[in-house]
Amino acid sequence: MRNADSLILRAVAAFLFFLINVFAIYLLLRGHNLPGGGFIGGLCSALSFILLCLAFGVERTQKVLRVDPVQIAVAGILLALGTAMLPMAMGDAFLKHTHLKFEAVFLGHISVGTPLFFDVGVFLVVVGVTTKLIFVLVRSSTGLVALESHERARYASPMESPIEETGTRVDAPKAEDRP
Repeated sequence: MRNADSLILRAVAAFLFFLINVFAIYLLLRGHNLPGGGFIGGLCSALSFILLCLAFGVERTQKVLRVDPVQIAVAGILLALGTAMLPMAMGDAFLKHTHLKFEAVFLGHISVGTPLFFDVGVFLVVVGVTTKLIFVLVRSSTGLVALESHERARYASPMESPIEETGTRVDAPKAEDRP
């Protein structure tokens, strides 16, 4: 995607990226006794990446993310599944929650429930899946190849025929080509 020409949009997007992610973490941590949690926090965080994508383009937004969104989603699935299955290893029921209590130097007694780890896993899944979908959609809607060559090799079946040629720009159909 061609970078936006508006300096104001870029400045506001950079500020809102930080602000929306702080709010997403607040929703994530609030979700155990009040409305909120991993899903809505993940949606808010993914929204901040969509905003960056619109302001700075896909390539720069991927550099900010630094990790493949699919790897983020897989880490979230493993964390949520591990948190759900850990009580079974201890002889308890699936998804039974416990609270871990420990002493922090400046904060005193802290109690962290295992539902927080499950919500963090859900948060990561939502952020990973949403950003991957948005990156592919923005690339294809701006005329770029939707999946790069390393992504195509990793995610596409070898038996599958490619939708678009590798390394080519997909242009909109010309007026005479349309029905």
